[in-house]
Amino acid sequence: MIRSFDDGSDQVPAEELLHRLKREADIWSKLKHENVLPFIGVCDDFAPCPVLIAPFCTFGHVGTYLRKNPSADRYELIRGVGSGLQFLHDNDIVHGDLKMQNVLVDKRGVPCICDFGISKILDRRGFSTPSVGTVPYMAPELFIVFDRSSVDGTLPNTTKASDVYSFALLVLEILTSEPLKKRPRKQVVSSKVLEALRPKRADYDVYKVADEFWMVLDHCWAFDPLLRPTIGEVLGSLSALRGYRHSQAGLLNAAKRIESDQSTR
Repeated sequence: MIRSFDDGSDQVPAEELLHRLKREADIWSKLKHENVLPFIGVCDDFAPCPVLIAPFCTFGHVGTYLRKNPSADRYELIRGVGSGLQFLHDNDIVHGDLKMQNVLVDKRGVPCICDFGISKILDRRGFSTPSVGTVPYMAPELFIVFDRSSVDGTLPNTTKASDVYSFALLVLEILTSEPLKKRPRKQVVSSKVLEALRPKRADYDVYKVADEFWMVLDHCWAFDPLLRPTIGEVLGSLSALRGYRHSQAGLLNAAKRIESDQSTR
């Protein structure tokens, strides 16, 4: 995979593009995890501007992979993305733009988080440029509300808590293979839109998103970032649910076998 920083715009000076590339390469090159796309290096003689090189993922992003492989284990995909995000957070890195297109699936069927263009290392200088990611996946605190009575003048910025919010939205897409419902397309919204931002249970099929899964995800969409669980806590809850559902399925199958045996006697 080749990632170029030439966005075709005359609005971004070449020095700024190079700064962005250096920053992403600096973050990405230090990340070694099964669920983070490996970084190969920088090539400066292949295109008009330097590019970042990574392994090519035949399956494309996770949405494309699921369209071609609808019977894939969606829980394992979710667990893999969550594991990669937990690795980032454990190393004080905020991804900042978690979405379907930024999770590629390698030849083994393993999901890998990619695109660290607006990621940042906490407590390190040089990462002060505000960044909010992709609008439909944004947490409420990242929106600019035009009709609020008071504005403190501070610009929104991504955090670990906003990553968790985005992760839960991504889980919805993985479970349903459907686009997110009723999400804003612009960062500037009204108070009314912001208040209605939380995903609604009624909008999603219970057969695709079980109620117990929904309860875990719903905690991730708390309006107050401080009330959201950590990604480690989310993975723990999802893992417990996975075990519970397997045990229930096992008991049901056992009961069916006993009933079948009795009927044949």
